[in-house]
Amino acid sequence: MVRKKLDERIRTLLSHTLRTNTRSLLLLVGDHGKDQIPNLYQILHKTADMSKSSRISQSQSVLWCYKKELGFSTHRKKRMEKIQRDKKRGLKSGKQLDSESVDNFELFLSHTDITWCYYKDSHRVLGTTHSMLILQDFEALTPNIMARTIETVQGGGMVVFLLRSVKSLKQLYAMSMDVHSRYRTESSGDVVPRFNERFILSLAGCENCLVCDDELNILPLSKKTLGRLTRLGTSGGGGGGSNDGEEKYHENVVSIQTEEDVQLEKLKETLADTPHVGKLVELTKTLDQARAVLTFLEACADRDKKLDNTKGGAATSPLLSVSNGKSTVSLTAPRGRGKSVALGLCLAGAISFGFTSIVVTAPEPENLVSVFQFLIEGLKALKYQEHYDYTVGYNYGMEGGENVKGEKAGRDNIKCVVSVEIHGKKSQKQKVRYVRPMDVDKIVGAELVAVDEAAAIPLPVVRKLMQLNPGHGGKGKSMSDNAEEGRLTFLSSTLNGYEGTGRALSLKLIKELRDSSGKGLSATDAAKFASADIVGAASNKGEAKVHEKRWAAESEAAKGVTSGKSGPLKEVELSHPIRYSLGDPVERWLNNLLCLDCDSFDYNNALVNPDNNKDSLSLKGGAPAPAECELYHVNRDALFSYHRLSESFLQKLWGLYTSAHYKNTPNDLQMLSDAPAHNVFVLLGPTAESDGGDDALPDILAIVQTSLEGKISRKTIQAQLARGHRSAGDLIPWTMSQQFSDGNFAQLSGARIVRVAVHPEVQGLGYGSRAMELLYRYYNGEMVDLSGGDVDGSDSEEGGESSDDETPSESEDEAPARNELIHKEALKPRKKLPPLLLPLSALPTPRLDWIGASFGLTPSLHNFWQRKVGMTLMYLRQTSNELTGEHSAIMIRALPKRSGWDDAWLPAFGVDARRRIGKLLGGAFRGMDVSLAVSLMGDPAGAFGVWSKHNNENEEDDGNQKVDKNALKEIKKRSGTQSTKLTSSELHYHLTPHDLQRLELYSRNLCDHHLIGDLVSSLSQLYFTSRMGPGFRLSSVQSALLCGLGLQHKNIDDLSSELNLPTNQVLAMFNKAVKKMSMAFNQILVDEEGEKMLGKDALKKAEKKVQSMRDVVGQTLDEDAQEAATAAMDALKKSNDENSKEKSLDSGVTGTKLVPEIMDPDIMKYALKGTDEEWANALKNKSDVEGSTVQIKRTQEVRSAKRKADNATALENAIKSDMSSGKKSKKKKSRKTIG
Repeated sequence: MVRKKLDERIRTLLSHTLRTNTRSLLLLVGDHGKDQIPNLYQILHKTADMSKSSRISQSQSVLWCYKKELGFSTHRKKRMEKIQRDKKRGLKSGKQLDSESVDNFELFLSHTDITWCYYKDSHRVLGTTHSMLILQDFEALTPNIMARTIETVQGGGMVVFLLRSVKSLKQLYAMSMDVHSRYRTESSGDVVPRFNERFILSLAGCENCLVCDDELNILPLSKKTLGRLTRLGTSGGGGGGSNDGEEKYHENVVSIQTEEDVQLEKLKETLADTPHVGKLVELTKTLDQARAVLTFLEACADRDKKLDNTKGGAATSPLLSVSNGKSTVSLTAPRGRGKSVALGLCLAGAISFGFTSIVVTAPEPENLVSVFQFLIEGLKALKYQEHYDYTVGYNYGMEGGENVKGEKAGRDNIKCVVSVEIHGKKSQKQKVRYVRPMDVDKIVGAELVAVDEAAAIPLPVVRKLMQLNPGHGGKGKSMSDNAEEGRLTFLSSTLNGYEGTGRALSLKLIKELRDSSGKGLSATDAAKFASADIVGAASNKGEAKVHEKRWAAESEAAKGVTSGKSGPLKEVELSHPIRYSLGDPVERWLNNLLCLDCDSFDYNNALVNPDNNKDSLSLKGGAPAPAECELYHVNRDALFSYHRLSESFLQKLWGLYTSAHYKNTPNDLQMLSDAPAHNVFVLLGPTAESDGGDDALPDILAIVQTSLEGKISRKTIQAQLARGHRSAGDLIPWTMSQQFSDGNFAQLSGARIVRVAVHPEVQGLGYGSRAMELLYRYYNGEMVDLSGGDVDGSDSEEGGESSDDETPSESEDEAPARNELIHKEALKPRKKLPPLLLPLSALPTPRLDWIGASFGLTPSLHNFWQRKVGMTLMYLRQTSNELTGEHSAIMIRALPKRSGWDDAWLPAFGVDARRRIGKLLGGAFRGMDVSLAVSLMGDPAGAFGVWSKHNNENEEDDGNQKVDKNALKEIKKRSGTQSTKLTSSELHYHLTPHDLQRLELYSRNLCDHHLIGDLVSSLSQLYFTSRMGPGFRLSSVQSALLCGLGLQHKNIDDLSSELNLPTNQVLAMFNKAVKKMSMAFNQILVDEEGEKMLGKDALKKAEKKVQSMRDVVGQTLDEDAQEAATAAMDALKKSNDENSKEKSLDSGVTGTKLVPEIMDPDIMKYALKGTDEEWANALKNKSDVEGSTVQIKRTQEVRSAKRKADNATALENAIKSDMSSGKKSKKKKSRKTIG
């Protein structure tokens, strides 16, 4: 291999970083970049050895991070086996293997302390320190990983990025990152990697950055940086190749010592002999850190003095008795300043001061690794021995320091210390334990509460941790111990970092504490408590002058509160880094790239100078009327172009995000820049265009970030739902489709509001509502473009190139021809950019069906989205967030003007969701505050008032009437009810007559409320499902009581404490609610009975019916037939009576006799022949006859002609007699059938 001379600017950069205790940044472009890692490592440590830098010489560890595969084996035995196999196969000669190809990289892997780490396990390197960092697989990098790993490099170290071979650095602009797969959805367009372009362009602004190829040839990325390194090299300060330069450099390095280092050494010498303090201050690294530890320990000592005075009977001031000795110490710092170390040393000092119960809380146990590590280091410095004086507890096998079995440590679960128990010579045990932020009840009784990473915890949770009063002891407990009264609270917060931080802590909570400093209570409350401490004498009350003493105490307490004599809040800020020097160029570059230190609103000045807080946060243009403000769309191509004004606007925009949200991660910035479905809107004042000049930017009053979702094909929906899986993105469509089992919703398109941020100085003044109103009008198609033109900016791909600014490489002759372009180009931001801000009227409106939001449910947010924005609650997650304790909610509002679909699904889903939430209030949502629970159930009286009113007012409009009918039809189809008024039959299904009687007794105060305890659930279901009718309404307190008792199954005492009402008043309001419902039930029964009686309308209808039937015969057909039959029978009897002697008529058939009334020849021909005797004889011999036929033989009788004539005459006379009487007789013929 041909050796080549190394560019001296690389050695100059490394020497400069060692001298200034800063870090260097290198980008190696090429597939063989990793082969140069051993060379850079050797150069770094040779330079450190020549300068005798203790930092790099002592720490020779290397952190190598990669995605999945390294491309080589890290196992020495496997590498040697591969070399032997290659040698046997004749791929390389032994001489070449030993001398050239293997030695350099092989020795580097074998003799270097290298920590191999996957990108997904980068959280495991927190708190470690390395001299060199290699980031492989650039396409798998994320901003979070970048910030997390670069922080571990110490001053004088090096950060190396390995990139693949490209012909031009502009090819990196379009590099597809792994995270882009999560940004792509079925309906979104192509991903535009704007973050990569901004990343490459930002490297030119880093003073300690060099871009080289895989042969260490420097690429001309920044002319300014290369010129500075050339000047440093020629001046001799870079450690050139001469011995004189090395000696001069060595002398300069040894003599460098900052003023803060001198002050720190003096402070350590002064406190060396101070007990409890000197040993702990000795472990600090910076002057800021030492001062923070002293402030913490001073607060611990003050607490002991106050308790000693109280125990000794010394007189205490009225203000001290009011504040109960509680104080708060706030520690704020950027990332890498050693605040966790200072907190851990302080906890060790608190143990030495005699604190028995100490609680440490943070979002996750992993955030407290450094705290517990230096707690143990502090105990060792104070001569505590492990296993003899203290025991360490870990998070595997237990959770939160309690005896609860948890998951074992592994790749996803880091082994962390969660408790330290001291069991020394003292009779009382001391313990430091970790408690989750949501487990407030476990903090009761703690003397010291330390909250680390407080900015990553929601502000209401932090307030709840700090507002534990001395009498709070859980359910049924009361604490009046002096240790409880002297509780200390330590707040440690990261103002900027990768964990996801926000400035809500510094802007809101610390400001509240600062304003209330010296007035923990109001003047009235302070005077009240001071007066209560003075007890009158048992005798001679007049001489004791108790009232005068109380008045004096009240006056003094009130004056002390208003004057602010006491200071329960102490603020400490750390600014000096631990691993590197202040003002490190790599840190400044990373903060600007990831917007970690947004100083657009001067938040740091607000902490340092509290008196100038109003001036630093004031708006330039004031606070205009919300109705006059307009919403503008931000073009992301211009926003992330790294132009000077665009970069200032981006920092200002992201600073507003961090001020309004408690969790902001660098990954959110990449999502904002690259996600194709995301859009950004800003609310500006009416004078925004006139105020913003060439170098001025308008004030941002509010920001809205949206994401277009939905429009998923039916085939994809069916395939995903059948497998129980859903793709990334499209949060609301997939959730709604799964919850309601309706795949049609995912086919609709909508806009999800990702974030809404309002300037902290104008929050609560209506700017957020104004922004949402304008956004709704825009998506609903109500914004009209009066100009009629299409305003689209054109991006210029080659606009950033300029031949005048090209800086050719000094090693151009040695560069290969294929890399000719990469060695000549100098990258700059594009000159031709689209407009950064455009009014909504100039943008094309997408066709959407809905607009929605997903957020953690709180009373304020629910009130904003429901009342101010007009959205309907559709979904509420049953499991709460472990950190915040909030339930994720989804609320939606339809866009009827733009939608081509029938929007009847909105009320149908809303009623179904409310019904399901009402049934879950007694289970998963039982711990929810009753005021929030009753707001979720909505207004039962006006549940469908809007639809009914709309239908009544537009009865002639067929289209609107059709929509209303469809809405009610969908509601009945999904929820089984149209919210109609309860009927008596349905009432008896829910409540029996005995139940109604019990309700009436309770409404008359004739029985206790326990008698109707089993009926409250039914009453709540009927009321909150709108079955009481549209005119029935309870007051807000009555509705809350009905919801808490009937749906959440809480008792009276819990509701009394939640509503802050006395118990007797709660019972009185509950009695009024039951009385009103009992009267409504009675009215339903009365109306039902009244409908059965003939009232006014019913009576008129009956009279009209009778009038119409007046001319109808009063005899029915049955009565007429019965009367005729009776007359016929009477005539027949009369005829028989006249014939005294019964005659037997012969029908002409032998043996057949007929009754007189049957004399029709046509009928008589069917008569059976033969006499009864003949048939009887024939039946007796049936067994002798074959078959089923029985017959008799006919007998001919000789009759005389005279007898026949007599018979004929008699028959004729009988017929004539019947005809003359006019009567008809019918008799059935008797027929015998044998078979």
